Amino acid sequence: MPDIAAQTPVSDQKRGIILVVEDDSFLRTLLSGKLRHEGFELFEATDGRQALDFLKSNRPILILLDLMMPGVDGFQVLESVRRDTRTKDIPVIVLSNVGEKQMIERVQQLGADDYLIKAHFVLDEIIERITKVLKKRYM
Repeated sequence: MPDIAAQTPVSDQKRGIILVVEDDSFLRTLLSGKLRHEGFELFEATDGRQALDFLKSNRPILILLDLMMPGVDGFQVLESVRRDTRTKDIPVIVLSNVGEKQMIERVQQLGADDYLIKAHFVLDEIIERITKVLKKRYM
């Protein structure tokens, strides 16, 4: 299995590439399937190091980012993305199981565009939030 795999969207209408950074394979598969169905191309990373390696030579329209991952965590990825002039404007939506106010505030200070607690959202709501962030950033 490759570290980061390009996925062909099911829809003929391509809407752009989203980088999904999630170490939970079940959730990553669910998100990827729904996003492909919505017409997005996907690149998947199972940890922060893979995400940062991908971003060295690619520019997705959005990053869906888990916080708690082995090795390079989501906080480190977000910090790196915002420091790099090539990636600082890419919208980042954090998806996490952690709902503590302190964590949410830290992510906001680091420049995340949105923060979703995984257990509180269904896939359609995640798509709605992605669409909202994309409209705000690109229109």
